[in-house]
Amino acid sequence: MRKVICLLLIICMVVPVFAGGSSESGSAAASPDKPYAGTHLTVLGFSATVCTAVQDKLDEFYDQTGITVDYEQLSNNELNNRLAVTMAAGGSDVDVFYCQPTVSIGQYTANGWVEPLDGYLDEEVDIDDFMDIAVNQVSVGGKLYGIPVFNEHYVLYYNKEMFEEAGIEKVPTTYDELLETAALLTDASKNVYGITMRGDGYGSVPTWISVARSYGADYFDENGSCTLNSPESIESIEMYKSLLAYCPPGYLSKGWDGTSNDFAQGLAAMRIDCDTQYVYAVNPDSSVVYDKVGFAPLPYGPVKASSIESGWAMCMSAGSLSKGAAWEFIKWATGKEMDVYAATQGNFSARVSTWSDPAVLETYPEDLAAAVLSSSDPAVSDGNSLPDMIHASEARNILGEVFTLAWQGKEYRAALDEATAEIQELYNEDMGL
Repeated sequence: MRKVICLLLIICMVVPVFAGGSSESGSAAASPDKPYAGTHLTVLGFSATVCTAVQDKLDEFYDQTGITVDYEQLSNNELNNRLAVTMAAGGSDVDVFYCQPTVSIGQYTANGWVEPLDGYLDEEVDIDDFMDIAVNQVSVGGKLYGIPVFNEHYVLYYNKEMFEEAGIEKVPTTYDELLETAALLTDASKNVYGITMRGDGYGSVPTWISVARSYGADYFDENGSCTLNSPESIESIEMYKSLLAYCPPGYLSKGWDGTSNDFAQGLAAMRIDCDTQYVYAVNPDSSVVYDKVGFAPLPYGPVKASSIESGWAMCMSAGSLSKGAAWEFIKWATGKEMDVYAATQGNFSARVSTWSDPAVLETYPEDLAAAVLSSSDPAVSDGNSLPDMIHASEARNILGEVFTLAWQGKEYRAALDEATAEIQELYNEDMGL
């Protein structure tokens, strides 16, 4: 009997040791106000202002919680590759990661890589404070799989000085006006062009879809039928192609960085691209037009005004062994105080309240902030830049090949028909049809 009692005592002494070495703390440093003290988290971020802002404040998070964080900032490709490898192995060596919902959330949820967060939500999070589209993008099957941390929209950049010199008093509010203004401001003999837009086939897809939706076109209709070859879609492609005629030379190989440089160096009077890239236009170190930049919402098409809304979110690994501590980190890193700080550093917030904070409004040009909020209006914002399907990246590649033909001035209708059918097949596969 004494041997049995001794054995039980030994077991009781050993079990806490092993429990304390697991993910959730159990450490002697833990207390009621710091229940996860001693826990160590691994967080994978990407190369963005929001990640740098969070990293700046990690010491504060440790002081508040006693949780230590191994915080890695990776390139987008490195992050995706790292997640694919670690999740295939069970995902237990990563607790929190950043995700680009429009590209990855379908794949991640289908593979069971990401933890639903509905059961963790409390009043501190204030999920209603986030922009509707940003929340919708991390919601799958009625469940929430991430907290938005970053949100971007397409807006119109314009050079105020060029407009004044040309006697143009009105910023274009329709695509017909945009085309007319681009023509008036183009003088190839002086190496000055009316507009700059992405002409790289793959890169132009998210820019084109904002134009397309204003024409009443989209990837799919309400019945799940791919409508990329509809008359409305073709009309928007033709408008996009017409605008490219007033772009600086070399537009066929340009993505966002090339168009950013065109505008910042004074080669183009207007530009359509992401609001988050505004810093390159207004920074004296990178722009010769830094003090001449204006911002406005995208123009209206025949049907409506439209702007995509996409960004990044913070997610919890379904394989994490430290889910309680991981949630504490997510709640802190996406909270209102941290969000305002990140916004003052240049992060484009997905929280409505952040855009009314005085410190944030002092950070951004007034007309840019107005364009952001206008683009976030549910009547304007059409959400994802890519189709809502698991194979969204493949669909973008397929459509990008069609645009490569179109922007080169080649016949593209047959290729568009084939792409429509191919993307429909991918969608049916995703839907199990």
